[in-house]
Amino acid sequence: MTKVIMDCDPGIDDAIALTVLLAHPEKADLIGVTTVGGNVQLDYVTANAKKLLTFLGSDAELASGQATPLVKEIETASQVHGKTGMDGYDFPEDSKNYQLTSNNAVTYLYDRISNCDEKVNIVATAPLTNIALLLKVFPEVKKNIEHIYVMGGSTLQGNITLAAEFNAYVDPEAAKIVFESGLPITLSGLNLTENKAYMTMKEIDHIKDLGHVGVMASSIMEFYSAAELRNGHTKIPVHDACAVISLIAPELFTKSEEYPITVSLTNDEFRGMTYPDRRVYASKENNIKVLEDVDREAFVKYIFDSLQSYEK
Repeated sequence: MTKVIMDCDPGIDDAIALTVLLAHPEKADLIGVTTVGGNVQLDYVTANAKKLLTFLGSDAELASGQATPLVKEIETASQVHGKTGMDGYDFPEDSKNYQLTSNNAVTYLYDRISNCDEKVNIVATAPLTNIALLLKVFPEVKKNIEHIYVMGGSTLQGNITLAAEFNAYVDPEAAKIVFESGLPITLSGLNLTENKAYMTMKEIDHIKDLGHVGVMASSIMEFYSAAELRNGHTKIPVHDACAVISLIAPELFTKSEEYPITVSLTNDEFRGMTYPDRRVYASKENNIKVLEDVDREAFVKYIFDSLQSYEK
């Protein structure tokens, strides 16, 4: 069993990812959750994390983190996730009693990782602000990090701009720090999540038959899919679940390549673009494992089985 901290901004696909992760305690010991401003503002994403952890019966430590990116003001995705970031389902009110372990995710991450009895894996499904600050302020922590599983970036198209994926666009300075850290990184970008790791509307409708957790997941996914349909998608991506599943079920991903990745920091339409160096003579320094294909049917089944497991 591997030790895991999840850095996230719930967010509907973050909610699915966290639900899948907690469904597999035999593979991953979730020792902490940290939040960062992203899909919506920090107070909302932290409240959403409390709702999810309470609803799923977890007592994982929770720390709130950075409210804004390293350099610019935050830009959110409330048009996709709703005002609160997790619209579509009425969670029980008892989540308000869930206590924060810390309101400084960066020092929390340092303390928790440094004092763990084994190396820790990080699943990062949000702008990388918390993780970048951790690595810059406490570079010695690297020796205690096993691997970082990131949902962000793209080696093809963007979704916020022509070139940039949301998480990388919101805080490209942070993405650059993490991508150039030299740590082992597995990247689930839009090239995978939009084109390969998706659900159909028929599959989303089926989720509600998977028990009480399935009803929750179906409700928020229906809200999320409505926004995706308005944006022209007929296949609904489950972006953040890829980062989790690449940790606990890597065999589902059938193709990957390794490249160094440059993050554009320009203040134009290319800000946040993540560009892989595919040249045969490219430096192998800071290579990132980029997931490029997945067994889609097995991926969807894994999510379904994870949701249904809460009924056992």
